[in-house]
This record gives sequence, C-alpha cells and structure tokens, in this order.
Amino acid sequence: MPSAVTSVLLMGALTVASAFAQSYDLDGVNTMCANMELEECSSDTMCGVYRLNENSCVKVLTIEKDFANAEMLCQIYRGDVVKVQNEEEHNKLLCMMLRLYRRRLHYWVSAVRGDDGGFSWADGSGAVTFAPWRSGQPDNYNNGENCVWMNSGSWGPWNDIPCSAMASVACQIAM
Repeated sequence: MPSAVTSVLLMGALTVASAFAQSYDLDGVNTMCANMELEECSSDTMCGVYRLNENSCVKVLTIEKDFANAEMLCQIYRGDVVKVQNEEEHNKLLCMMLRLYRRRLHYWVSAVRGDDGGFSWADGSGAVTFAPWRSGQPDNYNNGENCVWMNSGSWGPWNDIPCSAMASVACQIAM
C-alpha cells in the first residue's frame, strides 16, 4: 500500500511540474497578457514598479549583471533578485517584461543550486518548489551552472546557468 500512495503522489507531482513547464512565443505572451491588469506600486523614489503579490513589487531593469552584482544592484533599490514562487507570479513577471520592453530578455531568478544539487532561494528562505524549467533543464550540475535565469529559448522557461553569466535584473521590493 505505501508504494501505491508513493506512486500516486509522484504522478501528481509530475503532472503539476509539467503544467508549469509552459513556454510561450511572442503571440502567446501577448494573448496571456491581453487581459492581465498590472498594478503600479506607488513609490516616491521609483517609477515603473509593479505589484507582484500582496507583499511585494518588482522593478524590471535591462541592465545586465552577473548574479552577485544583480543582487547588489537590487539592494540599492532595497530589494533582492526576484523570487518567482508560483505560476501567477511567473505570468505577471512575463507581462511586466512584455509591456515594458517588448522583447524577450534573460532575467535572473533568485534560485541557486546547493551542494546537494537542489535549488533554494538565495535569501535562505527555503527550497524552490515552483520551477518552470525549459525541457532538459536543470542540467550541468558538475559544470558550475548554479544560478537560474528565465526566458530561456522562448518566453517563460527557466535554465540553470553559470552565476558569472550576464543577464537583466528584476528586483523584488517589499511593500
């Protein structure tokens, strides 16, 4: 009986994981974002800051930095590299990028690989439980691909990449 329960749980987890592994072409992102309202966060010091969830907002920047310098840049804005914790946040972030820049750029996600090969949030808040990986990803555990960016190959999917790579930055700011 325990093996049947384990099998059902595993099948459920794989179904959920595959549902999140969606990628979009530009038309697909346009369709998804057509009716999505983005709420601008009020800020006395910044413009272009949009609500990600009830507790935080995001400032999307096209400035390319390696992961460590992206973290330092976000600290200037009193935030951190964005943590995308569910499909709703993922889609909101894609719509922010589309509306602001109209082109697909790679953006850092605050997920880093630990010694065990799994990914956790860079701020130490726990394991990454939502990860819409590009097909075949994550890979290259032994080749130093210990950071994550989104929009790999098309709009949306994540890919593990060396932390020294250059990518645009989305800073998550508590509000």
